[in-house]
Amino acid sequence: MSKVATRDVSTAKPISTANWIIGFVSRARGYAVRILAFSLAVNLLLLVSPLYMLQVYDRILTSGSMDTLIWLSLISVFLLGVYSAAEAGRRRLLALAGEHVEKTFERRLFRRFELGLDQHSGLPADIINLTRLQSLTQSGVPLSLFDLAFTPLFIGLLYLLNPLLGHVGVGGAVVVLIVAIVSERSTRGATRNAASANAAAQNFAQGITRQRSAIVAMGLTPALYEKWSATRTAATQEALSASKGEGTFSAVSRSLRQILQIFILGVGAALALSQQISPGGIVAGSVIMSRALAPIDQIVGAWRTLVMARTAWGELTDRLDDGLDAQPFTPMPRPAPELVFDRVAIGALGTDVPLVRPFSYQAEAGTMIAVTGANGSGKTTLLQTIAGAWPCMDGRVLLGGRDIHDWPSEDRGQYVGYVPQDVELTPGTVAENISRFQADCLEQVFEAARATGAHDLIVKLPNGYDTLIGPGGIHLSAGQRQLIGLARAFFGSPVFLLLDEPTANLDAETASHVIDAITKRASEGTIVIASTHDITLIEKMTLILIIRNGSVLSQPAADFIARTRAATEQPQLAEVAK
Repeated sequence: MSKVATRDVSTAKPISTANWIIGFVSRARGYAVRILAFSLAVNLLLLVSPLYMLQVYDRILTSGSMDTLIWLSLISVFLLGVYSAAEAGRRRLLALAGEHVEKTFERRLFRRFELGLDQHSGLPADIINLTRLQSLTQSGVPLSLFDLAFTPLFIGLLYLLNPLLGHVGVGGAVVVLIVAIVSERSTRGATRNAASANAAAQNFAQGITRQRSAIVAMGLTPALYEKWSATRTAATQEALSASKGEGTFSAVSRSLRQILQIFILGVGAALALSQQISPGGIVAGSVIMSRALAPIDQIVGAWRTLVMARTAWGELTDRLDDGLDAQPFTPMPRPAPELVFDRVAIGALGTDVPLVRPFSYQAEAGTMIAVTGANGSGKTTLLQTIAGAWPCMDGRVLLGGRDIHDWPSEDRGQYVGYVPQDVELTPGTVAENISRFQADCLEQVFEAARATGAHDLIVKLPNGYDTLIGPGGIHLSAGQRQLIGLARAFFGSPVFLLLDEPTANLDAETASHVIDAITKRASEGTIVIASTHDITLIEKMTLILIIRNGSVLSQPAADFIARTRAATEQPQLAEVAK
């Protein structure tokens, strides 16, 4: 497993707006250049209206030429049609740029999940952040940032009309910009707190979803509602606080624009009265002023969306850096059934104290190992580490001579069958779950299902192997999930099986069938390691690994069974058999 350092997102410094824009542009440089080119065309074509008005008031009304009016109108309509095409083009380019940037994050997002770089997986939060970025780019709001680059162009045109109009334009832009900056700084904290509080409420709701039976049975709903409601209320209050500030500054910004429109019309009229500009210049100046300030006004109006997207960008870039890009690899041939523990130490994530101190062992084809120990001794963590899901604190686990943790999981996984303690199936059909979402392998699916005894169960489901699991699908009992999870582990004839309480949730007859299936696989050369307290399964084992006080002790299965039976008959020996 890649030794990528884990970082705590909560300690990451908020990213600045400038760094966000630069980062986005650098990741979609080709699209950004084209968007800028289209933005240049769009902003130049926005001059069609004021130029048309200038010509109508200053030339056509004085000359009375109907032909000139008709041709001028036709040309203006044509150019505005070009403007429409250019605007649509740059919006499409922005959406494509957003998709391009999202693709760079998507694989890294699941790569981080695969590497287990978060003690509590941040996959849902990362997906929410990615959705926020997607919503922003599809809305077209960032185009206002591109338009902002052309504000000096419009102010320059005001200076061409008259320096005093240019001064009014500069002053207006500065005032509106100051309002935008004050708005950002005053609402930044409230917006961030609202997002955090809302995320906490969502996480709490997700956390209790799978516990409905226990919650209803023990009457916990009112207490949990009160706790969720308090969290949600805090989120709502923060959101209202942020919304109040944003609404106030947005209203101030819009009011200022109206005041500035009146002011520039008044200044233009005064200049026209003093014969310094033409009457057409009054209208043209007002329209140009409006175009100059429009991007700033749009940015202020969409500030909350921009801040949320900026925060999402900061978290994604901080967590999903270039080191998470998948590296090319050469698929390995099927490994020999040889498993080596080379001074392996394991521990829970986020701690430096090992649950199991370094130990070494070697297993060959057909070996069946049972792992036992007290609750919390590290049995499940040991199996997760051997499976490659979590890194070793020290040492190596070798399968066929190759380090499992340096072996890309998409290649290694086909040789490993793993059943976790609590089997959870992935949204999809039963067949997709058993096949590990591989296509064109139904015969192997049927073989795995029959081997574990899951076939008879599956054909009784509403749609058999096509029965949907997850949202919109059916609810499966713990025993049904267990059998399907076992079939998934058996799929593809893996080199070794890792089974965490494989007979849990199964009735005696089904458990017996599963034990026979496990034994049969071992007789065919598969290495089996099972964490179990099922004495019937333990009786089939070759060796017992006992985790006691952080040490791993090995014992022939026959000796362990004899001690266990003696302890049952003589309670004073129970401690010896533990």
